[in-house]
Amino acid sequence: MNFYVSICTDMNALLATGLVSEDSPYRGMIDGRSGAYVYRNGNQSMIVLTDIGGLEGLAELPFVTVTSFEEIFGYRRQAVIDDVPQWTTETGVTPGYYRDVSTGEYVDGDPIYRVERVETPTTRTITDETGNTTEIAGDPIVEYITTDEIEGYKQVAVTEQVWVEAEPYSNTVPLYEDVDAAPEMGALYASIYDRTPVTDAEGTHTPPKLFAVPGGYDVSHIR
Repeated sequence: MNFYVSICTDMNALLATGLVSEDSPYRGMIDGRSGAYVYRNGNQSMIVLTDIGGLEGLAELPFVTVTSFEEIFGYRRQAVIDDVPQWTTETGVTPGYYRDVSTGEYVDGDPIYRVERVETPTTRTITDETGNTTEIAGDPIVEYITTDEIEGYKQVAVTEQVWVEAEPYSNTVPLYEDVDAAPEMGALYASIYDRTPVTDAEGTHTPPKLFAVPGGYDVSHIR
């Protein structure tokens, strides 16, 4: 599933148009006022969007570009010819291996010890309306104590290792093709998104290639 990157290279010029006033539906789609999935660099701003509906009114502005990570970096997709998705056959051999197989026999394993139920009587004191107290039996304290007496043994299945021969397999999988990036979009993105390594107490880190990814979106197809 694609998502989009809205890039504004001149926020001051955009604000001067009056198209992104406080009440404008464009406001959050351009400067990311909610703070989600947005990157700012001086007078420039980029924001990731899952829907570009409503951005048509800004399409003519020279300092607003709507693109995608697919266009910026290129991506892999299933090949389609005459509207028909293309498939190919993946073949290989599953290596041989040993696996444990039960012989149908069982042997004694860990011992099973007898558990004894022990009740400890308790008492409680009650006071009647005249202030007299009486001691009566309370609920007993019940404990289960494991003794040293062996009642039996856990039964453990006897197994033997059996060799499973290597086996060929054949799967039908999508036929993928690489789609090249749009160089001008990559250059625009790189001119705004600063990936200069940052050094902190934990070491030196390079910002990720994608500055933001909406939750739940798969980006494994992006090159």
